[in-house]
This record gives sequence, C-alpha cells and structure tokens, in this order.
Amino acid sequence: IFLILFLVFGSWVLWERNRDALAAIDFYSGKVELSHDTTYNLSFEELPERTYRHIALTTEYLGIIEAFISAPTVIPTEGIPVVIIMGGLEVDADIFRLIPDPGENIYVIFKYPYTPEYWYEGAPIVEIPVIRKSVLSVPSQALTLHQWVSKQPWTEKERVTFAGFSFGAMFLPAVYHLADSRDEVLNPGVIAYAGADLSDLLYTNMEKIDSPWRSLGAWLGETAIYGIEPARHLPYMNNEFLLINGTRDHQISTYSWEKLHRLIPQPKTVVILDEGHMHPRKPELTKKLVKISRKWLLERGLIN
Repeated sequence: IFLILFLVFGSWVLWERNRDALAAIDFYSGKVELSHDTTYNLSFEELPERTYRHIALTTEYLGIIEAFISAPTVIPTEGIPVVIIMGGLEVDADIFRLIPDPGENIYVIFKYPYTPEYWYEGAPIVEIPVIRKSVLSVPSQALTLHQWVSKQPWTEKERVTFAGFSFGAMFLPAVYHLADSRDEVLNPGVIAYAGADLSDLLYTNMEKIDSPWRSLGAWLGETAIYGIEPARHLPYMNNEFLLINGTRDHQISTYSWEKLHRLIPQPKTVVILDEGHMHPRKPELTKKLVKISRKWLLERGLIN
C-alpha cells in the first residue's frame, strides 16, 4: 500500500512539474452572461460622486466571476478607459476609497473565486483541491472579465488596462502569457509588490511552521499550483510593465522580487521604495502606489 501511494504521489509530482504551464491554466469559459448587477451606495466624503456596482458573470465552464465597479455618474457615448484591478485575496469595494483622484475612468475590481472563510467552514481534505482549482482558474477568469468589459458600451475599447497589487500581481505574468498564446492583445500593465519562485514566497510567509516541514510545505504548495509560477511565464510577456517593490518587504524576499525584475523582458520601468509590504492597515502606502501607477498610465495615454 505504501509503495502504491508513493508511486501515485511521485507520478503526480512529475506530472505537475513537467507539464506545460499554459495547459494548467488555459480554461475555456464557454457562454458568458451577466447574471447579477446591483447598484449600491458608498459614502466616500473625500471622493467625487460616482456610481458603484457589484456584478456577477455566469460562465459555462469557469464558474461565476464577480467584480466591483466604480464609474463616473455620466459617461460619454464613446466610452472611457477602464482599469481592472487585481488586489489582495479579500479585496472588496472599500479599495475605491484608496483611489483619491479617480478622474474620468472606470475601475473594476476582480473578486477571486475563493475566500478564506471557505477554508474555515470546510475540511482541509476537501478545501485543498478546491483552492488549487480556484487558483489555476484565475488567469482564465481575469481574461474572460477583460473580454466582457471590452465589449461594454461604457468602455473605450483601446484603453483597458490590468493593474496588479500584491496577491493579484502574482497572477499577471500568467494572465499576459495566456493572452499572448490566444492572440489577445493587452495594454501595458502594473505589477506592484510581486515576486517569482512560489516556493520561496510560501516559505517566507509560513512563519508558524517549523523546519523542515516549512520547506516541504512550501515545495508541495508550489507543486500544486505550479501552473501559475511567475518565473514560468515572465520571459513570454510581450508588453511594457511598471514594476514596484519595497526594500523593507518581509513578505516578498529581495531574492524573489529581483528574480521577477530580471526575468521580465524590456521595456520595463522599475520603482523601488524604501517601504514594507502593502496592507489595508497602510492606506498611505497604498495611495502612494496608486499615485505612482496613475502617473505611469497617464504618461502612456492609457487613462484620463
């Protein structure tokens, strides 16, 4: 029995580690329909009046894709630029508060298909495969959302942009590589507070687990979601990117973000801040990142 289990486990590891990265993340969405669209009120005293929506797209094969939308109250008939934000795991509409000067632009926050509350409510043996499936589906879900947004009458179709921050930025290399393989043209993007080498990233953040279990856990975690390993996609990103990282970041090692910067081809703009990792409890740092990103996107004519 032990030998059989060992062979099964070994076969799985070899398969995950050697199969094509795109094959692990390239999922067909099938028919896509807007199944939920709710307008709600958000009172941000420091911001101009805007319209806020929560939408859900029902897909044939990719599950439900949710997003929050912030838009001006009046949109011209030709549409306006859209920025699709991929942020933290539990990101919600409150992040709109951290965009102090939204301008005549629409912001769409991608909501991940898995949230931590599912883990606490379920059993690990059930939730681990669900987490793996959810993580690997994110690049295809993000591109499906991009396609849907690009078809909307309120969108200026030539100016739809991805901006990834922290957890969300880790997916953007896979998103851009997958789009390129599908002959989908994306605009230059923002990758803030990301890194490469998932094993190193997991090890750095598994502080409560003692070695050698910490190293083993990080390696197994990387194997399970090896399809989104940034290092496997970075060399194939045919675009221009803004890269932002912090020298005092304790969640993404210097080795990790330097590897990401090294593997991304030119053209790229690199900004290194004397800051720690971004967090909801650090709104001033988030606003600084938004300001840097906004200036870079403005210089390239991607937003108003």
